[in-house]
Amino acid sequence: VQQGADAEARFQLWLNDSRLPYLYADQTQGSVPAHYRSSVKRPDYLVALPYVGTLAFDVKAKSTYGPAGKEFFVFDVPEIRRLANYDRLFRMTTFFACLAVGGEPASVWYQVEDLMLLAGRKSVGTIHALIADGLPVDMERPFQEALRDAISLG
Repeated sequence: VQQGADAEARFQLWLNDSRLPYLYADQTQGSVPAHYRSSVKRPDYLVALPYVGTLAFDVKAKSTYGPAGKEFFVFDVPEIRRLANYDRLFRMTTFFACLAVGGEPASVWYQVEDLMLLAGRKSVGTIHALIADGLPVDMERPFQEALRDAISLG
């Protein structure tokens, strides 16, 4: 729990340093309507890109597994599904932002849609997402620059 809180605090500090408008989503049970609590997970941050739109982020402190060159993160399938439901209902591009447990500035982002492809029809269990399949994001750079560098249109 503490590692997750530390990762969220680092992400928030980065957003503050980048001078972007954002909202931190309340962690209480009441932040999601009762009817949706079992099917929707709200993200941690809504980040506004003025004149463009809003991106949603669920920030995770993640350890890597696997041999060098084939390292991966482990994701909980029900959590992916619930965040994908948020993405669909609110029509907002949603990412898992995976920050290193040790506090290093490199992070890896996964669009929830992409993780849903890995999860397929699974409704329980976990999936392994290769680090190489995520978007590498350098949190030493301002958010706007790191986002531009991470997203490839070609």
